[in-house]
Amino acid sequence: MKNILTLAIIALLALQATSSAQVEKINLIGRHTLFIEGGLKANSNTSVTTNLSGVEVKTGFLGSMNYGYWFDNEWSLTLSAGIFASGTSAKFNNVETNAIIPLLFGIRYYPEKISLGSVGRVYAGLALGQYMGNGTRTGTLLTTETITESVFGGEASIGCDLFFTSWFKFGPKLSYFFLGDFKEVIGDRKNLSGAAFSFDFGFVL
Repeated sequence: MKNILTLAIIALLALQATSSAQVEKINLIGRHTLFIEGGLKANSNTSVTTNLSGVEVKTGFLGSMNYGYWFDNEWSLTLSAGIFASGTSAKFNNVETNAIIPLLFGIRYYPEKISLGSVGRVYAGLALGQYMGNGTRTGTLLTTETITESVFGGEASIGCDLFFTSWFKFGPKLSYFFLGDFKEVIGDRKNLSGAAFSFDFGFVL
């Protein structure tokens, strides 16, 4: 949680420093963007635990590949796929590998009234879709079981796209993920809903 607060403060300072630039607004209609996202979930951590029963690795990292299209100067459609949470545990002759892969379709609203001139645009977004979980469990006698689950969920977000050039954007994003309960693929914890902080880097075409 401390890491997320630190990143948020840095992002706000950068936003304040750049907002004093030109007042000319950016024209986004008809443009495309390809961007990657990386960040951390507030209710997860990254750790490696070793004990008598084996080794367990957990990560709170999230990342995705994304596409966006501005069909209006204030509205864009988005499509994203990535890694939401993952973990691996090795306990003698039993190994579990878990990963949650979201596939989301969404929309973002960029109000011109609170734009940052030619520097950037603030937005609010909503995306819905499926969170697909995969797990592999290897037991005794070399038996292997593959588990696949899918739950419906979404992401509500607020953020900012800063345009350092006409073809490159960067910006912070604060999100809240909401999704249903998994039954098996993520072990004892069945629900991964929660807040996250991330950064976007991408090209504008």
